[in-house]
Amino acid sequence: MVFPFDRSEPGVWVSAGAHVVLIGLALFAAASHVLPQAEEGVPVEVITENQFSELTKGQRDGDAPAKSPRADRAADKQRDNDPGEAKADVPTPPTRPPEMKVANAEEMPAPPLRPALEQPEPAPMPPARPDTAKADAEKAAAAKAKADAEAREAKAEAEREAKEAAKEAAKEAAKAAAKEAAKEAAKAAAEKAAATAAKAAAEKAAAEKAEAEAIRREELAEAKAAEKAAAEKAAADKAAAKAKAEAKARAEADAKAKAEAKAEAEAKAQAEAEAKAKAVADAKAKAEAKARAEAKAEAEAKAQAEAEAKAEAKAEAEAKAHAAAEAKAKAEAAAKAKAVADARAKAAAEAKAKRQAELAAKFNSGSIRDMLASHGPSQSTGATGREVQRTAALGAATGTSQRLNPSQRDALVGLLQQQIERCYSAPPGAAQGIVLPQLDIRLNPDGSLTTDPRILRAGGSAVDRSIAEAAVRAVRRCAPFRIPAQFAPFYNDWRVINAEFELPRA
Repeated sequence: MVFPFDRSEPGVWVSAGAHVVLIGLALFAAASHVLPQAEEGVPVEVITENQFSELTKGQRDGDAPAKSPRADRAADKQRDNDPGEAKADVPTPPTRPPEMKVANAEEMPAPPLRPALEQPEPAPMPPARPDTAKADAEKAAAAKAKADAEAREAKAEAEREAKEAAKEAAKEAAKAAAKEAAKEAAKAAAEKAAATAAKAAAEKAAAEKAEAEAIRREELAEAKAAEKAAAEKAAADKAAAKAKAEAKARAEADAKAKAEAKAEAEAKAQAEAEAKAKAVADAKAKAEAKARAEAKAEAEAKAQAEAEAKAEAKAEAEAKAHAAAEAKAKAEAAAKAKAVADARAKAAAEAKAKRQAELAAKFNSGSIRDMLASHGPSQSTGATGREVQRTAALGAATGTSQRLNPSQRDALVGLLQQQIERCYSAPPGAAQGIVLPQLDIRLNPDGSLTTDPRILRAGGSAVDRSIAEAAVRAVRRCAPFRIPAQFAPFYNDWRVINAEFELPRA
């Protein structure tokens, strides 16, 4: 999606300005950082990793220092190197006492220069031995103590010589001036010789150190090569053993697999043969059973057909005989009934004719009037009121009124059953009920009960009776019932409801 660039919109310029300000602040903060001041380096003695490991060898839980140096492994070649001599500290030359007076050069000749102390030749550095660290440390400490004692003696002797030289300075001032040049030359030569000797000693020590380091490295290389060869040999032996074991295992596995395959093939062949024989036997047995079953079924069908034919013939004969007997009995009964009816009709006609003849012989108009006069006047003269009611009445309660059609009656009974089901609690074992309860329910127009509901029909078992009683309790609990207004005109038809209620069994 491409956004159009519009120079008139301020958002672009505001964003660009904000980015420029942020970049400028970042550059200013980076430029204002003050670099740390240069610090003078501290001189340290650089040692190799092997020397450090030699210094730190030991055990933390040791009781006392061991007399012999610790060795991590046995050396292939036993070699005793020269332990060498420890370095000795060179004493400083004596200085002039501060209380001594300096003679004026104009008054007296300069005293002869004090001969320079001979500096001892620096001892060559012994080669580093990884296994003699403790012995070297003890020797170095002893040599340092010896050098300190020699330095103190040399310092005392130099002080004594300085004092004697100060006393004889005035006497030997002239002689010193003459010998100054020679002494300076001797001093320069001595210094040059000392420097040459020191350089040679240093070179010799470096050579010895390099030789010792080369020997040590050669020993380490030999040890590493031996260890590597041993490790390679062990690995080769292990690989050969492993390969041999794997080959043996593979051979055993192959033999086992072949034996299992052979056994499996034999078992499979045997199983197939057994299955084939069993299948043949089963097929033969099934065929024989089928033949027997077909023969049996055919015989049974034939016997059943013969029995059915005999039964039908017998039933037909019996039906014909029964029909003939019934027809004969009916005819006899009809004839007898007709004779009885004719006799009764004849007797009734004769009796009627006889009564009419007797009445006609006894008829008297006065006797009729006397009979009517013998009855008293009627006690009821009709309802009386302030005015005569001329509006037509609805009629008696038992008169003709609107009735529910079957669908309306079923709908009303369904509504009542739904309301009764909400209040119904099934008794224990209701699922075993057989007969549905039939109740007599009498209602008022508002849905309330006119009288208590009655059980019209219930089963003979205790479960059916308990279901009917539970239905009666549900009707009492749910009253008054909600009757829709559409059924109000048919109240005379549904005020008494006798119906079966199919209630839930659980």
